[in-house]
Amino acid sequence: MQKSDNISDYEGVEDTLFIPLTARVNISKMFPEYFHDKKALELENLVKYNRIGKKSSQYTMMASVARSYNLDQMAQEYIDKHDKCNIVNLGVGLETSYFRINRKNSHYFEVDYLK
Repeated sequence: MQKSDNISDYEGVEDTLFIPLTARVNISKMFPEYFHDKKALELENLVKYNRIGKKSSQYTMMASVARSYNLDQMAQEYIDKHDKCNIVNLGVGLETSYFRINRKNSHYFEVDYLK
């Protein structure tokens, strides 16, 4: 089955995983002073811009990245307050927060569903 270029055709988890990754790549390029995701930029070749990037507005990409930014800040504050701690990220998908956060002495676990 061939996929179309319509963003509404993203039905499977495999396809929708690329939407937040695309947002992190694009916003890292457009607004690096606000959000810079080095690992997402390294994964840029995985993003199919003709299917996602062109169909997503700057607003929706910024909203997605704002969520990542806020979760990063909350995790970092927790790590900074506790010398040793565990951070558990559930439903991680193609999330790159592990690389954005200064983990110090924390244990960072990423879990996702695997068929």
